[in-house]
Amino acid sequence: MIFQAHSLLFTRVTVFVVSDLPRDSPPLYVHCASGDDELGYHTLKLGQDFHFEFGKGPKTLFFCHLWWNGKNIAFDVFRTSWKTNHCASVPEMEICYWQARPDGIYLAKDYPATSLTKQYSW
Repeated sequence: MIFQAHSLLFTRVTVFVVSDLPRDSPPLYVHCASGDDELGYHTLKLGQDFHFEFGKGPKTLFFCHLWWNGKNIAFDVFRTSWKTNHCASVPEMEICYWQARPDGIYLAKDYPATSLTKQYSW
């Protein structure tokens, strides 16, 4: 019962990291974590995703490190302190949808993702 009451205090957030890399290219390697949670290493092929969910607290921060085809980048995928909303707000939760493409990392501020904006180059 304590868990249920505790989970109602925080907005739920889901982060997606999706591979939109060429079919015949090397896989995308993903590692995500926060100061408290180690989410492991994941290998993604075209169209596959790694996603995770958590309760947003006043100082929540998650980052991911991506590797692909000799390139790599590390960036925050969620930060409570962002001045503008990087994620889509849907009933009772937020969704952060990140997509890896050959020229960089894109973010959708809607869900399902219909319009993505480039945030980072490899």
